[in-house]
Amino acid sequence: MSEGLGAFEPAGEPDTSTAADAADSAAILRGQAQSIIDEVLNSTEPEYEQARAQLRRIVARYPGHPELALLVHLMNREQ
Repeated sequence: MSEGLGAFEPAGEPDTSTAADAADSAAILRGQAQSIIDEVLNSTEPEYEQARAQLRRIVARYPGHPELALLVHLMNREQ
């Protein structure tokens, strides 16, 4: 029995996603991230002002990419 790459068979159906599907998914993710950012920045709890200030700075560094800004913010919050 051969154990080379020729014996490998992927499980499930082949990936039929398209660039349009990927773009749609990215747009959805971007919109969800922007909604989360808006909610955080519009909150008024004084104990979270430092987190809001940090998020504002990060959002300014990633214009047009709220998904990246939110990711960086969340990664920094863990530290």
